Amino acid sequence: MKVKVLGCYGGIAPGRGMTSFLINDTVALDAGGLSFALPVDRQAKVKDVFISHAHLDHTCCLPFLIDNSFASPGFSLRIYGIHEVVTALAKHLFNGSLWPDFTSIPDDLTPVLKLVTLEPEKAVKVGNLSVRAISVSHSVPTTGFVVDDGKASLAFSSDTGPTHRFWDVVNATKNLKAVITESSFPNSEEGLARISGHLTPALLGMELSKLGRDVPIYVYGAKPRFVSRIKSELAVLKRKNLRMFVQGRTYAI
Repeated sequence: MKVKVLGCYGGIAPGRGMTSFLINDTVALDAGGLSFALPVDRQAKVKDVFISHAHLDHTCCLPFLIDNSFASPGFSLRIYGIHEVVTALAKHLFNGSLWPDFTSIPDDLTPVLKLVTLEPEKAVKVGNLSVRAISVSHSVPTTGFVVDDGKASLAFSSDTGPTHRFWDVVNATKNLKAVITESSFPNSEEGLARISGHLTPALLGMELSKLGRDVPIYVYGAKPRFVSRIKSELAVLKRKNLRMFVQGRTYAI
């Protein structure tokens, strides 16, 4: 499984404050950096996008991904999310006012865009991938995702504060090869992190005590002004398999 980092943390390069990861060139987890980080010809190859929650830093490239690609021969896009996510996208984004309603363009029978509602913890198949949405604790309804290609599994928490069910599912996942999770604020801002449903390095350390698997842990989500502080505070955790994602790099999972 190939995972390309299209957006992971803020302030250093365009798209870094907007979350998105591309799996095997065609499936995306979140869409914060899709159209910023990919050339137009590669955008048209993205066919399926799994959205963890409706916040703009995870969804803002969806309109431009479609706008850049809908005239490509045979292009269509499926966007997946739990009920609250799909409802928010239909009501507040693809509503014919803020952006065209591509679920009925060019017509209702052959739309460019299909919104697919996920049932939490029920796997859906996309090509050779199986994807499950797992609820986490954020300020709006949010899920992480467990992605399995039959040989390796990847767990992505998305934005979360201290949570429980996600780690139960991760610990029970066969062939788990990596975990992607967040650390958005430094330890001095723990109050803000808790209120907004995020983690600090110290809170992340407590979360990782729930992980019973020895796998690489990749961190994203640092707010722009705190990147260097968070990096230093993550080092204090002294976990040899913990590292911050690098923007633009492709990882083999």
